[in-house]
Amino acid sequence: MTTSHPAGWTATELAQAVVRGQLELHYQPIVDLRSDQIVGAEALLRWRHPTLGLLPPGQFLPVVESSGLMPEIGAWVLGEACRQMRDWRMLAWRPFRLAVNVSASQVGPDFDGWVKGVMPR
Repeated sequence: MTTSHPAGWTATELAQAVVRGQLELHYQPIVDLRSDQIVGAEALLRWRHPTLGLLPPGQFLPVVESSGLMPEIGAWVLGEACRQMRDWRMLAWRPFRLAVNVSASQVGPDFDGWVKGVMPR
């Protein structure tokens, strides 16, 4: 898969993004409007491409889905989000929720087992 995409990257580069540490999660706060308090966050995936800079998911997730990379990248996202949540819990941020979007292709009969297998120990 070395086809160039309009954004100027290749599917091969995308496949190597996890290994090279180019994927990042950014966290958008979830605010309770009644109390004006932060009650959670949503994990947002970004790809920090070495020459194109920070790419939003709309520019690369369709290829993630179509190329079969979703299991690897989805596992990385969930594991990284769980590690961050563990760090936040140590700060006693309670109650605190973390929303993580998953692909429909990841949800199946053994989804709960998959989630347990991805969570950091």
